Amino acid sequence: MLALDLDLTPTEMAELEAVDPGAWFTGVGFRNASTPRHPHSAVLEENNTFKQAQVADWLARVVPGRRVLDTFCANGAFSFRAAELGASSVVGVDFEQKRIDAANLVAHIARDHGIDWDIDFSQLDMYEVGRRFQEPFDVVLCLGGLYHVADPAYILSQLRPLTAQWLVVQTSNVLPLPGRIGRFKVRQDLTGEGLSSVRGGHGAWSFTAACFREMLRHAGFEVVDERRPKLTKALRFPWYSALARPLP
Repeated sequence: MLALDLDLTPTEMAELEAVDPGAWFTGVGFRNASTPRHPHSAVLEENNTFKQAQVADWLARVVPGRRVLDTFCANGAFSFRAAELGASSVVGVDFEQKRIDAANLVAHIARDHGIDWDIDFSQLDMYEVGRRFQEPFDVVLCLGGLYHVADPAYILSQLRPLTAQWLVVQTSNVLPLPGRIGRFKVRQDLTGEGLSSVRGGHGAWSFTAACFREMLRHAGFEVVDERRPKLTKALRFPWYSALARPLP
């Protein structure tokens, strides 16, 4: 959960309560209130805590003083973390408007309480990311989301010209196999349970780590550091994370 050390007014509490619980992919806690609980909040909070731990030192290394683009930002957990770390500015984008509205509400509340973050959120189909932005960001975050899209290699290729210095990327559904293997599976619909990325008739990718490295190389990135959970955690978190930089 994102924690902000401030007291909300009754009006602000009411504004939070009015937001669809499914928008709060990551919960936000205040001194005297917290956001509505997502229907799958226990699992999502565990995921977010583990993901934060996997990339925390990378973010602390590359974010301070830099312009950050946070793709697949949901309701802004990593965007707000980047702001807390001293990013000069943060732009968060996600495909779902209600998540963006939730993130902007938290940003608005923070500003009203004197937290001076240069942070903004907007809705975006990730296939349009290369058209939306004309200048590169120092750091691009792509933490989750890629395995939900039909053409993740294309998305990574769109992110290359937008990345001036660093890409911090994470994907799920990593196959514990050798070789460069990918598998695509159409899923049942779970949008009614607040999992808006799990749409009926739409598929999700599973990759081996070697396959995902090749996607990064195809897109024009060099992996500087990479991480996978220890064996004891890999069944629960079949993830791959990388710190990469654009190739010349």
